[in-house]
Amino acid sequence: MLKNHIKIAFRFFRKNRLFSAINVLGLTIGITAFVLLTRYVAYEKSYDEHLPNVDDLYRVTLTNNLGNKGFQTSATNHPTVGPAMLADFPEVEDFTRIVNKSIPLSGTVILSYTNEHGEKVQSDVKDDIIYLANNSIIEMFAIDLYQGNPESALKEPNTIILSQSIAKRFFGNENPIGKQIKLNDGFELKVTGVFEEAPQNTHLPLGMVVSYSTLGTDNDWTTSWVWPEFYNYIKLRPGTDPKLIESRFPAFAQKYLSDIMNEHGFEARFALQPVRHIHLKSDLKKEISTNNSEATLYFLMLVAAFIIAIALINFINLSTAKSMERAKEVGLKKVVGASKRILVWQFLFESLFINFFATLLSVLLVSLCIPSFNALVGLEVLSLGMWAEWEVWMAMLVIFMGGGILAGLYPAFVLSGFMPVDVLKGSFEKTGKGLVLRKALVVTQFAISIALIAGTFIVYNQYSFMQNQDLGFEANHNLVLRAPIYTDSTIQGKVETFKNELEQSPKINSVTLSNEIPGRAIEWENGVRKPQEGKELAVGSKFLSVDNDFLTTYDIRLLAGRDFVEGDATFYYDDDGPVRQGHRAILNNSAAKILGFNKPEMALNQKIVYQFGPMDRTAEVIGVVEDHHQQSLQQAYSPIILLYFDGYNYASYMTVNIAGNVHEPMNEIKAKYKEFFPDDLYNHFFVDEHFNRQYEADIKFGKVCLLFSILAILIAALGLFGLGSYMAVQKTKEISIRKVLGASVGQALVIIPKTLLSLVLISGAIALPIIYFITKKWLEGYAFKIEMGIWMFVVPLLIVMLVALLSIISQSLRTAMVNPADTLRSE
Repeated sequence: MLKNHIKIAFRFFRKNRLFSAINVLGLTIGITAFVLLTRYVAYEKSYDEHLPNVDDLYRVTLTNNLGNKGFQTSATNHPTVGPAMLADFPEVEDFTRIVNKSIPLSGTVILSYTNEHGEKVQSDVKDDIIYLANNSIIEMFAIDLYQGNPESALKEPNTIILSQSIAKRFFGNENPIGKQIKLNDGFELKVTGVFEEAPQNTHLPLGMVVSYSTLGTDNDWTTSWVWPEFYNYIKLRPGTDPKLIESRFPAFAQKYLSDIMNEHGFEARFALQPVRHIHLKSDLKKEISTNNSEATLYFLMLVAAFIIAIALINFINLSTAKSMERAKEVGLKKVVGASKRILVWQFLFESLFINFFATLLSVLLVSLCIPSFNALVGLEVLSLGMWAEWEVWMAMLVIFMGGGILAGLYPAFVLSGFMPVDVLKGSFEKTGKGLVLRKALVVTQFAISIALIAGTFIVYNQYSFMQNQDLGFEANHNLVLRAPIYTDSTIQGKVETFKNELEQSPKINSVTLSNEIPGRAIEWENGVRKPQEGKELAVGSKFLSVDNDFLTTYDIRLLAGRDFVEGDATFYYDDDGPVRQGHRAILNNSAAKILGFNKPEMALNQKIVYQFGPMDRTAEVIGVVEDHHQQSLQQAYSPIILLYFDGYNYASYMTVNIAGNVHEPMNEIKAKYKEFFPDDLYNHFFVDEHFNRQYEADIKFGKVCLLFSILAILIAALGLFGLGSYMAVQKTKEISIRKVLGASVGQALVIIPKTLLSLVLISGAIALPIIYFITKKWLEGYAFKIEMGIWMFVVPLLIVMLVALLSIISQSLRTAMVNPADTLRSE
């Protein structure tokens, strides 16, 4: 019986090559897309699952309403939270606290090592991930030390552990253990461990870890309850209910924060966040790394399901459409005694055979797509090693069996259910059996395709809007240099002379120094208020340390008042201690408004009180500037206060505004930099490129959506091509009769497209309202967004209709041009 089924199947496929090719190609593309997307989703869901005690690991988050912004939750906390919880809660087994290098090490960070040949290896670690943490991080986050002792590697001050690639960069083939790395040519760090590269699927990527005790043992780094810039993780004892611990947090907050909460009039709340949930379920302030979202993964799973559904719908549609041609075959088999069960098995076998062949081709196609897909998503999601995993083959088996049976079941029962008497009399051909189902399936296919194309179109328009919107500052002609870190008593004079000499060039407009640049989060954030107001009325604001050329270099427009001049520079500290009075400030428009100045002019010459460290300082407002986008347009404008301090200590970046061609003076700038700062590494980047890096994840998501939307419409178009071919055969006699009765070629040409394109229009009427509400909800997550116009929905519909028309026009043209005499000769 099986041999007979195989023989019949091969005969049918050979006789119907176009039908078979369309089905195999559609299913192959559908299965390939499904595998790629589901593997990506599985990878994203695997974040931190490699940690042996992940079920007991939690991050302690901090929620407060300080600064009258309402309650906001931060991933960071005070440095004392972890130790206090270990002491107060017996259910807490261990803790680690982690702080980014940018908190203790403002400005440029350069590590150097002088090898045994006297050669100095330097590295600007701007792209390396460096944290300071206590030794517990090694066990809690499964850092695999293949050199060094995990029990003590980070216990001593001034020690550091490195990833394998970073150790190779500094030490080559030397044994790094015990070697000294210099930080900014200052104090030395002893290498006590080298660890295997951390997996990519972790929310805590690591490059280097410096011992937390390097910061000291009895100072603000270890005792402060007013410094929420530290990541605190705790490990609970197995079986501990985290809700039990959280129920004690209100009393814990009162114990340690009651005085500061009463003084500043705010409330603080602690909570536990499972580490395994951070990557997909966390979108807090000051996240330690960029996270994904469950909503994105659900969407991609939906796309995967849609694509495989479109491919299976193609098979069902074409199989039922071919039923007319196979009706006589079924009738004759029934006459000679074939049972319905045998016929069902025959057609199911054919379906499974096509699906099996498509599955094999998809395995090959997925393997070929591995490098391209990994490059597209920017992660090593796929590898050839995946085919050694039984879960992958089980998924392929489910796709093969499930797809084959689902796609073949309906055609099998439809074909096997034909009545021999109707078939052999020819009356069956006059029925419209299966027509309604085929139309419904075509509408479903194209509704999905139109929804995907329209959604992708709106996503791309939003991303284009963000990248091309006026940012409120000059981005295209600004080159950023890392501020020199090798300083002495002459550095201030060198920097001023360097600036002046660059500005003498006709190719350079201006040069400025600042502690931050647009495109980076401003770390310095604190409360600010009017002098007559109490501390509880302070509002949160970010602070930028700049010089008197910052507004000119970045072309930020003054709304009222004036820019800084050299005489405005003040000191944080002088010989008598902290300088608390006499500072000057420029507010951006958002900062002016939250301080109660409804018009920019109202803020001029007013005093403001801001906190720096443990004490308040007073500044006079001399100007108000237009808001600019410090970060992505997904975020609203931040209140920002600009301060001008004398001295070089607070500079992290030099920005050079270039006149004309930005690449022309590059060699001149580099030569001048090396002339003044020969010991420093020269590193540069352009502000616009740096700013647009914030959109890399969004652009990646948009590309993934676009790719799979195109695949969906391609599969649907293949199905329409096959259906059009079938309709061309069915309509040949009708069109011939119409032509005999006087119909023109043009009138005959529109018969098939009119039928199929009307189904596409119905699909659009179903899909577009749905996608409108979905994208409207998605856009609510952006502070600055596009206005959705009717054209954003019309254009995708027209694109899909054009693709549909192109897929059936050749069959329609061939049918319209047929000679009626050839067709009707036998009638």
